Amino acid sequence: MKRLFIALAVVLISIPQINAQSKEAQKALKEIEKAKAAVEKKGDAASYIKLGNAYSEGFDGSIFGIFLGNTHDQSRMLMKGQVVLSSEQEELNGKQFNVDKYLDKNVYYGPQNTVVGFKLTKPLVPGEDLLDRAMECYNTAIDKGALEKDMKPLINAAAQRYWQSAMSAYALGDYKDACAAFEKSFNCKQHPMVNEMDRDALIYAGFAAVLAKESKKAIEIFERCRKLDILDGDVYAYLADSYKAEGDTVKCKELLNEGFEKFPTNQGILVSLINTYLETNDDPNKIITVIHKAQENEPTNASLFYAEGNLYKNMKDYEKAIALYRKSAELNPNYVYAPFNEGDLYYQMALDLQDKANAELDDKKYDELQNQMNDCLKKAIEPFERAFNIAEDAEIKTACAQYLKQIFFRFREESAENQANYEKYNTFVEEHSTKE
Repeated sequence: MKRLFIALAVVLISIPQINAQSKEAQKALKEIEKAKAAVEKKGDAASYIKLGNAYSEGFDGSIFGIFLGNTHDQSRMLMKGQVVLSSEQEELNGKQFNVDKYLDKNVYYGPQNTVVGFKLTKPLVPGEDLLDRAMECYNTAIDKGALEKDMKPLINAAAQRYWQSAMSAYALGDYKDACAAFEKSFNCKQHPMVNEMDRDALIYAGFAAVLAKESKKAIEIFERCRKLDILDGDVYAYLADSYKAEGDTVKCKELLNEGFEKFPTNQGILVSLINTYLETNDDPNKIITVIHKAQENEPTNASLFYAEGNLYKNMKDYEKAIALYRKSAELNPNYVYAPFNEGDLYYQMALDLQDKANAELDDKKYDELQNQMNDCLKKAIEPFERAFNIAEDAEIKTACAQYLKQIFFRFREESAENQANYEKYNTFVEEHSTKE
């Protein structure tokens, strides 16, 4: 009886193992072994092409039926015959996914229940990257005399497979892996047998390196973009920020100024330029000159006047800051940051006056400072209410309500209207806090 139980257990365990990979993957695995033997026996270009193709088909077989963007039902239908061990929710790199777990892979679904990525948990050939091995074989075949007409479509296909892997890794938050795969996809297109420029692949590789906080790698990739003249404002901005992350603010400023000359309307460069000058306590007039040039190019861009307002706010030239916030709001009445920052500036001025009043021993001066403080708080009401009314972001709307609640609480006894406004914003804050 014991032997029978053991035998049954072995059978039960072995059944799902048959479906550990798709039929296509199992077939490819056999082809890999046959192609390896052919390479050992012949070692010519044709045998290496065959082995490269077997590795490529092994990759395809491992993810057979998985197409990014397909619905859950479509995936289940296409992957019919592959055993789903469990369906559950999983948090991965700070993102929430629904995931189908197979014996050899996980398939991840996003908010719309469409495929966003995959992970191979049991590689077809342990210890080997199938795509890398395929490219090694193709390059060896080229060294042995393979022709461009034969190799170009194979290397193009390899680029597409790397791109698919990169998009999956990026969606799952595996930015380091995404960076590597995007770069390999670009390298395939740059291969002498293909000689094409896939600028998006290299730029995305750089962005993924930034998100992975791999600033050295980001510099390497974006400098490669500069060398190949794959440039836009964002490339300059991210490259400069990567140098800043490595502590080289001189190079950072040099690149931002160079980028601003070429792409004066790019917001990424402008924001980085302003922030870098402010962080390094450089001459603010340099930044103002930069902003004024940008305003000449985009005279209706509300964010440029808002940025200049922030600069004057940091310089404590509050009148100019307020005038610029109002100019920004005039240009774009829905630009919520302009009224919000105007209200915040009045509020901060009130807090400064309160500190001065608390340190004042002269009663007359104390009362004067208190009156000035109250005046600033009342001036903050209108821009905060404007920002509250146009805000679409829940966090900004709640911040406005929090400020207004505190201001109206101070003045609630002055009028029934103030009391009603206090209750209105207090209720909003409480209800929003409950939802969170």
